[in-house]
Amino acid sequence: AASPSSRDDDAWADNESPSSFSPSSRGEAVAAASATNNHHHPTQRHLTLLDLLSIGIGGTVGSGIFVLCGLIATNFAGPATSLSFVISGLAAALSGCCYAELASKIPVPGSTYTYAYVAIGELAAVISASLLTLEYAVSGAAVARSWGDKVTEWLRHGFVGADDDGNSSGRPIWVDQYLDPEWLGPINPMAFVISATSTAILLAGVKESKRVVNFFTVVKVGLVLFMIVGGFVLTRSANWTPFVPARFGAAGIFRGATSSFFGFIGFDEVVCLAGESVNPSRDLAPAVLLTIAAVSLLYVFAALALTGMQPYDGISEASGFPMAFHANGVNWAAEIAAAGEVLCLPLVVIICLLAQPRLQQALAQDGLLPPIFGETDRTGNLWFGTLFAGVAMTLISLFVPFGYLDDFISAGILLAFCITNNAVVIMRCESRNTCHSRIDVVLGLYNIVAFVTAFLLNTSYMYRYVVMVSLFLLCLGLALKLACELPLTKVAKAKSEDAILHGFEVPFVPWLPCLAIGVNAVLIFQLETIGLLILFCYIAATAAVYFCYTRQVENASRQQWRQ
Repeated sequence: AASPSSRDDDAWADNESPSSFSPSSRGEAVAAASATNNHHHPTQRHLTLLDLLSIGIGGTVGSGIFVLCGLIATNFAGPATSLSFVISGLAAALSGCCYAELASKIPVPGSTYTYAYVAIGELAAVISASLLTLEYAVSGAAVARSWGDKVTEWLRHGFVGADDDGNSSGRPIWVDQYLDPEWLGPINPMAFVISATSTAILLAGVKESKRVVNFFTVVKVGLVLFMIVGGFVLTRSANWTPFVPARFGAAGIFRGATSSFFGFIGFDEVVCLAGESVNPSRDLAPAVLLTIAAVSLLYVFAALALTGMQPYDGISEASGFPMAFHANGVNWAAEIAAAGEVLCLPLVVIICLLAQPRLQQALAQDGLLPPIFGETDRTGNLWFGTLFAGVAMTLISLFVPFGYLDDFISAGILLAFCITNNAVVIMRCESRNTCHSRIDVVLGLYNIVAFVTAFLLNTSYMYRYVVMVSLFLLCLGLALKLACELPLTKVAKAKSEDAILHGFEVPFVPWLPCLAIGVNAVLIFQLETIGLLILFCYIAATAAVYFCYTRQVENASRQQWRQ
């Protein structure tokens, strides 16, 4: 469990609020969390480093290439789509380093939720959990929805039986009659099918589903390499000129980077499986970092290949590689690419759904959800939590189009990454009783200034550059203040000598986490205003539920739930 559920019952008897975590209790929390993870965790440990890499790569690669690559090239960046992926990959790597450190030192389920609870407090943890739900269940629904659209499009205008003009001669009539009739409106039957199937696979158990994941990860990476190589063979350098179209410019590259960040969702899902890892302290950090490195390389080369074999203004938003192969007259490759997308994209749905019940388990163990969400069956499977998450994901994918979810999810995940980056800085504070309050204040000011600076960077107000430069210098000053408050080489020590396990350490603290916060803030304000407004309302609703319900239930009924 995360921090609060591992503390002594006497503390709860005294009505101590977890949101008022004292500095020293944070250290005790890490020690207790580690002990709980090692001795009392109900799930079975069977995931090796290779399994974690398979889950990370399999759950991440896919949406960036199959869903976003064509969309970004057409609408935001043109041939410079590869630069968008480079920027988002660097942003993911900065935050990934912070995840790697905390995962190796607090090797328990919960991801950002756990880290926020240990380092910041309960309200931040609850908000983090709601943001992670966007990353897991809601993004899984978005990918399922995209898959449903692709299947319908493939069957209606598919490459199987297509003539030289791209017309499908043997298209079944039932596709139009049952899969996409006008009276269904936003309902997507195929999204329902894949979501329900993914739920059924995971209800069979993680051991069984990991074999499916490992198999499809190999198939998916093979398909991506085939499309990359095929794309480079068909590349014409004229398609890369101009590399940055004038109508997009640098703003389009950054806007594309924000949208492409959706394609990096998945690397931190590895962290949520800490409870099933054979050796989490050793394996989680390399699994996170290697996943980001492998995925970034595949995305950059795929973007170059796609924009190289077809002019960017002719690339299909919905089916980039298959239509590009067809435009070059290589119909057999188009068939393989289209069939491969339909076959492999469901793996992302499975892995997104795999992480959500582990998050619910951490919340249940801390008394923030009913205990049934933390219960396992005799095989160690979170059966009810998986069923609940699967039903919710299925309903979202059935009724909500992908376009309504992309920016909303990306902004939420970037904000969750910022919380993790802050947690690293706080956990590095060694003299907790003397400097921690100053760290909180300075770090809070840094976040405010960084987000205001990022907002101004995306506006057209007069004198914005003067104000922006001034705020940037203020950010540097606050980061320098943090550096003076923090030891640069030692990790925070808890009361127990072994409370924080030895593992990966982020270099250049607090500079690297602060840079990650700034980059994430810039990417957030590249999104559409409607997506940011939806996220704000979502967070406000989460806070309202916490203060009006969750906090009251915690104070009145936590003991009954635990009993």
